[in-house]
Amino acid sequence: MGPAIFALSPLFWNDGHYGVVGGMLIAVSTVPWVFGLLGEYEELRTHFPVVSGLWFLLVLIGMFGTVAFGLQGFFESVFGVDDSSALAAFDGYPTAGTIMFLLAGPTFPFALVVFGAMQWRARVVPPICSVLVLVAAAAFPIARVTREAPVAFVADLVMVAAFSGVAWYAWARPVVAVDNS
Repeated sequence: MGPAIFALSPLFWNDGHYGVVGGMLIAVSTVPWVFGLLGEYEELRTHFPVVSGLWFLLVLIGMFGTVAFGLQGFFESVFGVDDSSALAAFDGYPTAGTIMFLLAGPTFPFALVVFGAMQWRARVVPPICSVLVLVAAAAFPIARVTREAPVAFVADLVMVAAFSGVAWYAWARPVVAVDNS
């Protein structure tokens, strides 16, 4: 559900800016996306106890960056700032801007690379699903840097396809009771 909501955002971009609706869709998409990835964490934890925990931390940091970028676009439009002055305003806050955008932002595609690699190695989904996740991980930052809505929309459709495959095979897995005693 999260990737599908996210994929709608380029339809609402204005000249490379996320806008009110696009930014809102980006931010809101992270909630169901993280919820779905939590289920994948549970599956991958049995195969990679330590790495999967570190991966999920990357997911959370990356989603924080995703929310930050979405809200940036939202508030740019709300306050009518749609030029380079919006980014220039962060010059007065180099540490916060670096943490929110330059560190947290690229963390999500990196988390997708780790996710695709873990899926490939554990064989919890067919290899094509893992490959699609890896392609989506590469396409995601390219689409965001170019700020071209058609490029972003295609990249987001790859993401939707990748996560649809992951979800399909996750639903087909047998449910195993976990003994937490």
